[in-house]
Amino acid sequence: MNNCDCLRHDKASLNPVWGSGVVPEPSGCAMFFGARRGGEKGGALVYILIAIALLAALTASFIEPTSQQSRSQNAFRLTAEMNGQVQFIRSAIQDCIILYPTGDSTVNSVTTTDSGYHAPYPVKPTSTHFTGSTLGVSANDNAEHLRCPGNPGGSKNHTPIFGGASGRFMPPPPSLMDSWTYFNGSATVQGEAVNGVYIKITTTKTDPFIAESMTKLAGKFSDCEADYVVGNNTNGCATGQQCFRVWVKRVSAC
Repeated sequence: MNNCDCLRHDKASLNPVWGSGVVPEPSGCAMFFGARRGGEKGGALVYILIAIALLAALTASFIEPTSQQSRSQNAFRLTAEMNGQVQFIRSAIQDCIILYPTGDSTVNSVTTTDSGYHAPYPVKPTSTHFTGSTLGVSANDNAEHLRCPGNPGGSKNHTPIFGGASGRFMPPPPSLMDSWTYFNGSATVQGEAVNGVYIKITTTKTDPFIAESMTKLAGKFSDCEADYVVGNNTNGCATGQQCFRVWVKRVSAC
């Protein structure tokens, strides 16, 4: 029996016999096509589930690389910004000591606040050497408060390195980072004995790209020129901080 015969047979078998009160049972062909329709519905459900699984996998494949790409972009941006500021600050310090190589001979390198002072580099902004000066003692050792010794010479009134008078303006620190700080001398800083001149930037943030950025930045400097450490209060960096330090002059062993 071909498909057309089957269809004709089913049509005839499903017509009731009038007056008999009996409805004939569906033929085998009718049951065959009913089962086929059920199979088609089951097959469609399988295809829908496969499509959902593929869509989920595709979505995950897009989300993960995007997150990784965002992290890499943030690390690259932070590395570039910090490196630019390092060069900017070091260049300003170098210009100062080149223009005024004699520095300020009145700085007392024996006192506690200026112990081991390295001339002719700028004095720490919080040094009591500035007591009685026009600007006075700074509230902190942020690099933005640096002054150039020897300008003028033999005076406590060192001219600010950054600001309107010099034409150099200290940019704000990168996002998530604290301000750059400055050190000149010989002392124990957060558990570490240090001797020399350096600038340092810190953060208490734990974003993964920060460590990646500081590691990359350290790779741009020669050995002993820069340090990246996770603080433990014995390595020159406070517990809970990440620190990046760049030496302008290093006497400490590396």
